[in-house]
Amino acid sequence: MKPTYLHTLIIFIATLALPAILIAQGGGDAFDQTQIITGDRTLTVQSAFKISEMPAVVDIPVEMGTLTYQLIPKRPATQITLEPIEPAKVKIREPLEKLYHGFVKAGAGTFATPYVEAFYTSTRNRDLAYGVHARHLSSHDGINQPVAFSGFSETNLDLWGKKILKKHSIEAGLGYGLNGYHYYGFDPQDVKIDKKDIRQRFNDISLRADLKSYYRDSSKIHHDIGLDTYYYSDNYDANEMGVKATAQLRSWRDNQYYTLDAGLDVMSYSAGDLEAFKFMSDTSGFIIPETKYSNVIFNATPRILVTKAGLRAMVGLGIYGQFDSKARFHAFPDLEVSYSLFNDMFIPYAGLTGGVERNSFKSLTHENPFILSNTSPYRTDDNPLKNSVVKYDIFGGIRGSISEKMSFNTRVGYKRVDNTPLFINDTLVSVENRFTVVYDRIETFSIMGELSYKNSKKWTATARGEVFAYSSNDQEEAWHLPKYRFSLLGSYSLFDKFILSAEMALVGKRFAKSLRPVSDHEVQPGGFYKIELDPYFDMSLKAEYKYSGRISAFIEANNLTGTKYDMYYRFPVQRVFILGGLKYAF
Repeated sequence: MKPTYLHTLIIFIATLALPAILIAQGGGDAFDQTQIITGDRTLTVQSAFKISEMPAVVDIPVEMGTLTYQLIPKRPATQITLEPIEPAKVKIREPLEKLYHGFVKAGAGTFATPYVEAFYTSTRNRDLAYGVHARHLSSHDGINQPVAFSGFSETNLDLWGKKILKKHSIEAGLGYGLNGYHYYGFDPQDVKIDKKDIRQRFNDISLRADLKSYYRDSSKIHHDIGLDTYYYSDNYDANEMGVKATAQLRSWRDNQYYTLDAGLDVMSYSAGDLEAFKFMSDTSGFIIPETKYSNVIFNATPRILVTKAGLRAMVGLGIYGQFDSKARFHAFPDLEVSYSLFNDMFIPYAGLTGGVERNSFKSLTHENPFILSNTSPYRTDDNPLKNSVVKYDIFGGIRGSISEKMSFNTRVGYKRVDNTPLFINDTLVSVENRFTVVYDRIETFSIMGELSYKNSKKWTATARGEVFAYSSNDQEEAWHLPKYRFSLLGSYSLFDKFILSAEMALVGKRFAKSLRPVSDHEVQPGGFYKIELDPYFDMSLKAEYKYSGRISAFIEANNLTGTKYDMYYRFPVQRVFILGGLKYAF
């Protein structure tokens, strides 16, 4: 064996025996473990291979092409199985407010004033509606001035019914009115007068009917045809009968709206001999002779309304005919144009129109219940009644909405009206406690402004002002017409329990004509006296408390300022008037 191999074997055997020796002597003292091995060995180290070149960065440009992606849709096959469910019951409308058939409102006021008013109507019905309205208000006196008995009474009853068909509705009504007044506008002094000697009563029986269409197609001719009749009489043998038929036709064609308003108004008036009051000593035996008069008015006014963007233009022609002892015909333009700016914030408008207006015994007594029953002019051949002819009415202004709650209107106008009725105190058969009617051409320049505010159902308010300048033809003044009129209306609802409302009016000076001597006044060249009626301010307040949906209490006060003023010359109004009562719905 070679020395190298022997040396290696000895080391291998020693390595295997070493652990046994250590275990056997683990508990004894340490000993010298030095070993000496004798032999020959040649150790060599292999030469290493080294790279002599240094590394370097090599930049290899790579051109990238445009990458495109395409999604391949794939719809998975899904099977849907529907399970039937029961339909749900959904209430899509809010519950309607409960309606009562009617209510009764009753109360009493100062000056021995009873008040009763009642309504009864049908509730919601698609086919039929009907109702009745009754009202009574009277007052014993209440004017603390040197005048005669001034009591009055107003009683009205109205019945109506309406049948709703598929495309039409038919409505009819019957009315009755009984209004009583006294010619109190004089100082009785020491004269003993029974109040029945100056009493006046007006009876009014009316009947009306109407047929109206409700087409969904606006291109069809929509129509509203009406018929009104009445019989009107008083205590002094005056009576009047009237029949008026009207027709309104409407239809859209593209952006053009065609209308036609036509009517036939027939009136017959008669009055018996009108004697002077029995207590008059200076005119006893004077009589205004009986009179009869009939008059017919025909009118037809076609119009075309064109709308484009914010522009609205209406063009029409009013054709009128008057027939009594002779025939008279009139034609008036009927024009109006307006343009909406900034979504109806400002709407400038202008127009020109005219027409014929009926002056009947009924309409005149509604305006002034103290006129003579026989309206024949003394010692003339003029007709006892004349219709007003509006020769022209030119107007222009701006209206609009400042916000959703506030709107306004301003207007300037100039018009001429022939046969304008004016009231002058009569001295032929009265002691200036009745009025005769005179007619004159009146030209009026007016300026008007109005501002309205409405906040849902809680707040409402309207302020309006008008200023007038009159020019008369035969008369010295436009008698009893005010120079200006301002008003303020407002209402407020508090917690849906209290409703408060107020009304204020300021009326400018007026002029009256007297044929009797008046102290501190000079006689005019025409032999009359010109009386200036002072401006006046009137304020009224109303309040209502709703105890429940059925019961409420109310109170109202008129002429709170206690202003002394005449509604007509020698006819003062009541001072402070208070009325209160209850209201019950059923």
